[in-house]
Amino acid sequence: MSDLYVYLIRSRNKDNKDIPNFKERTQTILEYKENEDKVVEEFRRFAVDGVPGEQTRLYRSVNSRNEEKIREKLVIRLLRDKPSVTKLNRTLASVAQQVENRDESKWLFDFDVDDEIIVKNFVDDIFVQTDVDYPIEKIERHKTPHGYAIVVPYGFDTRKLMEKWKDYDITLKRDELLFLDIITKE
Repeated sequence: MSDLYVYLIRSRNKDNKDIPNFKERTQTILEYKENEDKVVEEFRRFAVDGVPGEQTRLYRSVNSRNEEKIREKLVIRLLRDKPSVTKLNRTLASVAQQVENRDESKWLFDFDVDDEIIVKNFVDDIFVQTDVDYPIEKIERHKTPHGYAIVVPYGFDTRKLMEKWKDYDITLKRDELLFLDIITKE
């Protein structure tokens, strides 16, 4: 298994609707996790290039990507679609993001509740309401602007869990992006 991830740097309309002269921008980077500091540097540069008050977010794919599969699919896409050479980075990122090119099967619960105790209860319920057989330490919790992202090592039957937690704003995402950071340009 590689530690290759898709990173997304993005200034969203949703975050910047009251910012004069704002234009939505995105940049996708395929990089090894060991080089994440280079991605963070690029994220900072990207944010500096924004307009005053602009918010820029950094995300990483929740699942690592399979380099061999990406290489094969990229060659096929290049031969089939013949994209402009100026779009090769975009094509590579697009291929890498395909679900079939992931190396893992982690799931992400987007938990838009900003309360640590409620989040702890939800994580505890993952064990009580389901038949997962991995230790609780394998469940990752990441702080997000609106609550938490809960990442589990692999999927399970979520029906009882989601029924119990239906009054909360929780979205299950199977191969999505994990929020890492946000910068607001001064």
